[in-house]
Amino acid sequence: MAHTSRALHWLALMAGTLVLSYLLQPVISTASVLVAAMACAMVASFMDVRLRIRPALTAFAQAMTGTAIASTLHLSELLQAASDGLVVLGVALTIGSATAVGWLLVRYSPLPGTTGAWGSLPGAASIMGALATENGGDGILVSLMQYLRVVLVVVTGPLVAHAIVDAQMATAAASAPASQTFSHFSPVGTPVAIGIAIVGCWIGVRFRILAGAFLVPLALGAVWVTVVPVPVVVPTPLLGCGFAVLGWTIGLQFRRDLLRPLVASLPTMLAAIVAMILLCAASAWLISASRKVSFLTAYLATSPGGVESIVAVALGTNADMNFVVASQTLRLFSVVLVGPWLARRISRSLG
Repeated sequence: MAHTSRALHWLALMAGTLVLSYLLQPVISTASVLVAAMACAMVASFMDVRLRIRPALTAFAQAMTGTAIASTLHLSELLQAASDGLVVLGVALTIGSATAVGWLLVRYSPLPGTTGAWGSLPGAASIMGALATENGGDGILVSLMQYLRVVLVVVTGPLVAHAIVDAQMATAAASAPASQTFSHFSPVGTPVAIGIAIVGCWIGVRFRILAGAFLVPLALGAVWVTVVPVPVVVPTPLLGCGFAVLGWTIGLQFRRDLLRPLVASLPTMLAAIVAMILLCAASAWLISASRKVSFLTAYLATSPGGVESIVAVALGTNADMNFVVASQTLRLFSVVLVGPWLARRISRSLG
């Protein structure tokens, strides 16, 4: 009976994701599956439907997403973007904005202890809750704030990107073609893509590389695209399935028993997250003023969401994928390296 109930819940979740994705497609294009899956999974979680995505499936979904993104990159351009001072500036501004918001939360908000400092760090959501608990924060509230930020960024990111692209098209200002993400099965390119995803995923998980299931296939794919004259092709249905798994993984982090603390802290969390998004948007405007990158590229590069989610949102837009990937990856490692130190400094300065 339990197996039948679980199967029905999965069927309902899949059906809801398909319908909502279809309805969102005209509005947010490529990211519609990701947003729909996340929203439906959150509803299921708050209805006390107990579903779980196996870590191996999530890792493979991340690997396929990384491989699909790699097909739009070129290694030399990616390395050039990584050495661009604007990338470093964007990362510094994003982390600086998060630090300012964290300081204000610890100083003035009703959130307990050091929760605000840890919850505002822009990245590595899966480990910040545990780190906060070890350092006197409320791990549950930190995790909620981290995943709520990812949700809001994933929802607003496609809307902003869609609005910018529409404005560019209306003024005939869009000079770069959108990334080619809608692909059919290729008898050569698709097996290559799946092979890169499997090998990269295994390496990333086996050697416990930070975000390795996503970043290693992305790196391997970028090298392949650069040096091998065989295309990497991830069919659209397979990429959509990967987006769905990523969305469900995020949405199922929310549980019914966490609804009460979430509601109690929601106004403070929302205010902090919106402030962070606006500060990052201001940083994007400052970076785009250099005219080396577009505002859309700078906005996606500085957005404080999960690296997989933001880069997935960037697919299908005319953003500079090399710049976005370089910025998001550098920010991820920077947050892991200096984020805990910053959170402790904030706590001690006000303690």
